Amino acid sequence: MNAKTLESKALVPLDFSDSEREATEADADATMVRAAELAVRLEVDLDGFMQDAHAAYMKANPVVREHFETMQWMAHLDELRRRGVLATA
Repeated sequence: MNAKTLESKALVPLDFSDSEREATEADADATMVRAAELAVRLEVDLDGFMQDAHAAYMKANPVVREHFETMQWMAHLDELRRRGVLATA
């Protein structure tokens, strides 16, 4: 498994009726369960599986990725301020 092999596409939210959304979520859940079952049968390392799943999700959702990157940057700045390396305003 390697998230790097996924194609880079800008995805837009899908507009579903409630019943279509429930069916699509059920399909997604079944697909995730199947992927996990295959990973277990192939003896894929759990950490690698989780990292690839996380990377694929972040690649598919740039807004969430940017949010996490911003949060990490803010935490880094806070740590620098706490240590006195960076001045506070």
